[in-house]
Amino acid sequence: MDEIQEQQNTFSIVMPTCERPNLTIRAIQSIQGQFYQNWELIVVEDGSRAEVKGHIQDYIEKQNDVRIKLIHHDVRMQRLVARNTGIKAAQNDWMCHIDSDDEYLRTYLNSLNWAINEYPDYDIFHFGALVCTLRNYRLRESSEIKELENELGMEKFKSGVINLGSFIYKRKLHDEIGYFPEFGSPYKFSDFAKDEMPECLDWYGPKYMEGGKELGNPWGDDWYLFYKLTRKHKSKDLPFYTYLHYIRRGGFLQQDDDKILNRNNVVIA
Repeated sequence: MDEIQEQQNTFSIVMPTCERPNLTIRAIQSIQGQFYQNWELIVVEDGSRAEVKGHIQDYIEKQNDVRIKLIHHDVRMQRLVARNTGIKAAQNDWMCHIDSDDEYLRTYLNSLNWAINEYPDYDIFHFGALVCTLRNYRLRESSEIKELENELGMEKFKSGVINLGSFIYKRKLHDEIGYFPEFGSPYKFSDFAKDEMPECLDWYGPKYMEGGKELGNPWGDDWYLFYKLTRKHKSKDLPFYTYLHYIRRGGFLQQDDDKILNRNNVVIA
């Protein structure tokens, strides 16, 4: 496609965050540094302490950029609710997600705009990531999830093969699949998913309270969303590694202390 005639697609990026002021600002800066500029960023501040909220708000206000929107939850509602808040506030054609302790490479949106124009028959795209650990970096390959020949969707697969920042999709698909179920507990969420999609019982065993496993880390909300999307729509596998996924173990990225995230102020059961 001629670069001059290339369609300029619009992207909505959702970032939930709680008690991570410095990491959140770093993640915001990775959006601001994109070569491709047709985006909006929705930061959902999920019930942090007042000083944390103020730190993030002060940074955003100083940017004077109408593309960056900040939404506050007065109390912590948990990640599924925060993701829904951001998704429902989005206005652009393509949905992107980023966790507040991760980053986009500068080519993230530019590469995806190219892919959308190159493969117009697809409503979902998935790709790899650069995984950063305490000692090294490694590539997480883009998952080769087979397209079904006689159906719309793709083959079944377990969690652990995808990250929310490693796929994008058309925002209008939420009209078909709905949003995240709003649970404050990853274990109640996993049991809900097993009721909704019984094939999960074959992979993770019975419900959590009956001795089964949760879906992921422990949430598995990345798998849940991508799995629901690809039951009805095929996803194009792309050879890109534009998402930086930080593994927070062993004191890595000590700018923010996640221990406070375990405090007991969740209001959604």
